Amino acid sequence: SHGQSTATRRTSYSSLPPMTLKRPWRRILDRVERAISDLEAQNEGGEESAAVHLPEELADKVALRDQVRQAIDDLASQERKQINLTDNDARVMKTDQGYAPGYNAQVMVSPVSPDSGVTGMLVTAADVVDEPSDYYRLAPMVIQAEEMTGTKASMTLADAGYFTGSHLEECARRGQRVAVPDPQKNVLRHQPYRKDLFTYDENNDCYYCPHGQTLSFVKNKPKRGMTIRMYRASGTVCRACPAFGVCTRDGTYGRGLEVGPHDFVLRRHRAWMETEEAREVYGRRKLLVEPVFGIIKEQLGARRFLLRGLANVNAEWTMLAIAFNLRTLWKAWRSLVGPSTQALHARA
Repeated sequence: SHGQSTATRRTSYSSLPPMTLKRPWRRILDRVERAISDLEAQNEGGEESAAVHLPEELADKVALRDQVRQAIDDLASQERKQINLTDNDARVMKTDQGYAPGYNAQVMVSPVSPDSGVTGMLVTAADVVDEPSDYYRLAPMVIQAEEMTGTKASMTLADAGYFTGSHLEECARRGQRVAVPDPQKNVLRHQPYRKDLFTYDENNDCYYCPHGQTLSFVKNKPKRGMTIRMYRASGTVCRACPAFGVCTRDGTYGRGLEVGPHDFVLRRHRAWMETEEAREVYGRRKLLVEPVFGIIKEQLGARRFLLRGLANVNAEWTMLAIAFNLRTLWKAWRSLVGPSTQALHARA
């Protein structure tokens, strides 16, 4: 049964730290060059005849130098700030142990037949990305889970990292209900003149502030690949307002609002998340997904990925999801068939 589902993330790390575009890679290359010069001098000064092949230690240093040079070229051509010498696909991410090269593993789970009395979870979607943010992963995970199960979940629960207007809008378009909190919720709550408290007048295309003053449309402007609509009040009116200094300190142009293309979706979702229904349903998220990660890490021993490269890591994560599901299905089978049937199968 694909009733409740949720998505979260897990990171794992590669063995060597990344190279950055700052001073360290220059120092690494300098050290390698000096080491090669020293080894070449030792090789040339020996009494034995010259070797047909480079000595093993010198060959290793030469290979390292070539690897460092290639990494420098990759940093320049790919316009990246960091690169990992042992796994080019890995990215530096924040972990419980600090920052380390790794991957962002995604998983979506659902309870097994909640009406049948069988307990446990099934992984309905799994993916690995090389970006530390979950920002653009909500809709793809929802779609993958629906394709995998052939059923649309009645509700999807996701942590605050998945809060983004475009994906909330996509889920709404697909008729998919989601519960995901705004990561800025606590910050916004303490702002008495936050944007959500300004009322939009669709007929006049303007906003009204909490004190009833009008913010008129000014212009469109590009921002982060989107078109933002700018609304602004009168500087004269704002200076005379009792909220001046709190709502805005701009006495010349007055209070301004930047409204993105998904502003209404975000506003509606934030309002719904404050309802009793949303709080109650969202409280189940940790009980669904967190035990799954705990089992994968502790009981399956998957605290870090063993392979390198995004495609390989994705395959490894998929295999772990399959192993978890087989474990759940085996327990469900034991619960449904009963001990006598189990004994019969064992004798057979």
